[in-house]
Amino acid sequence: VGGHSDIASGVYYGYAGLSPSTATRNTPAVYPMVMSIGWNPFYKNTVRSVEVHIMHDFDVDFYGSHMNLVILGFIRPEYDYVSLESLVERSLRATRVC
Repeated sequence: VGGHSDIASGVYYGYAGLSPSTATRNTPAVYPMVMSIGWNPFYKNTVRSVEVHIMHDFDVDFYGSHMNLVILGFIRPEYDYVSLESLVERSLRATRVC
């Protein structure tokens, strides 16, 4: 994970900074985020990955923007789920922590 293999798998909270784009009204912007670091066992991934959920409703996509992340804290460890519905419900619960 960005050269930091010592970061434990789990769900974290912090901020995401985006470079200027149409989505950010052409200025740099910072938004709260939650992120998952791990293997995503529900999907049987074989590579550890990072998934970021920016807690903002954008009018347009920000694909191509540069993103910087600041991790402020740990919410919970990575879990495996028995269904997609339970995964989604638990993910929504994590966004309420912030």
